[in-house]
Amino acid sequence: MKIYKWLTIPVKIITEIIVTCLMILSLLAFSKTFLLFLQPHWFQMFLLRLKELLISVMNFPNIRVRVSDFKNQSLMEALAEPYFYSVKILICVFLLSILMGINFSIIVSLLPRKMQKIIKEIVFFFESIPDVILIFSIQLIIIWIFKKSAILIVNPIGYLENIYILPIVVTSIIPTIMLFQMTLFGIGEEQNKPYVEFAKAKGITRLRVLTSHIFQNVCLVVFSNIQLILWLIISNLLITEYIFNTKGIFSFMFRHLNSADVLAACLLLIFIPFYFIDYLGGAISVRMSGQGGDRA
Repeated sequence: MKIYKWLTIPVKIITEIIVTCLMILSLLAFSKTFLLFLQPHWFQMFLLRLKELLISVMNFPNIRVRVSDFKNQSLMEALAEPYFYSVKILICVFLLSILMGINFSIIVSLLPRKMQKIIKEIVFFFESIPDVILIFSIQLIIIWIFKKSAILIVNPIGYLENIYILPIVVTSIIPTIMLFQMTLFGIGEEQNKPYVEFAKAKGITRLRVLTSHIFQNVCLVVFSNIQLILWLIISNLLITEYIFNTKGIFSFMFRHLNSADVLAACLLLIFIPFYFIDYLGGAISVRMSGQGGDRA
């Protein structure tokens, strides 16, 4: 039985990756042929474009992109710096969101109920603000402070070189709020359980109960929602790169919107690593919940 499970898991992973990659390439092929959708030869053109994309992706090192009016470069060389810049931002945002969200929820859960209600309303207000307006407002505030005091807190625009501090901070706001709400809700659910009451009856402080007894169950909430967290960060990162004029993978994609080959390669480079991260997070959450060690 265990051998069967060990065989089905790789097959399941490979099948899901292949199917999703084909869907991504199919959407790109359709985007290039949708003007012919009502024509009799549309499906033939769609299959031809899909075949070209498949061949191009399979020969990824041979894809060339224009980096200037007089220079072409291989996609691997041109994409390396933007890709790893975005990856560094994403990792920092992910870690900062988890750190701030969990710690903030623990601190708030120790406060009186009236204070908790006020903080929840403030958090709800910030959550209701659209991402673009929130990020753009922070950028304008920093520029306004600089104009009034000649003090530049952080560089608000990446032009000659990429910036890190401000994109990381603003991109992490919405994921932090979401994690705060999820974790605070999880803490509230756990606090009503018998083992918490028993720990309190033994004289254990509320902080120790939160950090030692509830923390593992709260981690389960994080790992089981890791896909939602990551895709929320990606959607915010797309906006952040555009507003702050940084040279990440999404800015690279914006500059090559007319090239389906480049878009296909970039989307697959985003999807495949995140698929394995999501699978790992799901496997950890299943293990922590005591339901076994696989997702097959």
